[in-house]
Amino acid sequence: MALVTLTEFKSSVYYRDVWTDSQVQDALDYSEARFYEFTRRDRLGYWLEERALTLTLDGTGHRLLRSPYPIISVTSVIIIGQDGTETDVTSEVRARGHFLWREDGWPYGFANVKLTGTFGDPRFVGQSIPRDVKEAVMRLAYRKLQRDRIAGERSYERRAPGPTEPIPPPTLTGDRETDAIIRTYTVNDLTAAVDIRGPWQDETTDAQV
Repeated sequence: MALVTLTEFKSSVYYRDVWTDSQVQDALDYSEARFYEFTRRDRLGYWLEERALTLTLDGTGHRLLRSPYPIISVTSVIIIGQDGTETDVTSEVRARGHFLWREDGWPYGFANVKLTGTFGDPRFVGQSIPRDVKEAVMRLAYRKLQRDRIAGERSYERRAPGPTEPIPPPTLTGDRETDAIIRTYTVNDLTAAVDIRGPWQDETTDAQV
């Protein structure tokens, strides 16, 4: 699911009919990638929408196994033996936050556990994309479309600011309102996973701890 669809952008105040659908979609794809990059959510797996992935993890020799991304749901968990045999232990596993728990533990080894499921930020499961996130992505897309248009029409070297043109304070995106939204959604530390963990899969949503 895209953070902002083509239809949403075309119905916004940022749309101009001089742009083709292809140009707008390219700008939206670029802007979504930039949003996730700036907020560090892509690298850490804190996507605002669920993403289906298959991860290969290293067995710990303990009951807990950590996933690099927050786990939303588990489709299957396979333990790969030293001889290559695969054992399905999905029914024995409980998932919460970044962790998988198994009573019998995880056999120690390298790339010997295969986890298939959905991943993302548990705080946004089942919710629509926040309006301020959509606003930030659309503003980024609008700025890119404007830059591309100007670049296509002009070719000159911008002169350096003179004495009467003080250099403006630096911004992340060139737009302070967008910067403020990005700071709100930035993930700074993975220890935050302790605070956002959801219930174990076999618990109800009102039994969070």
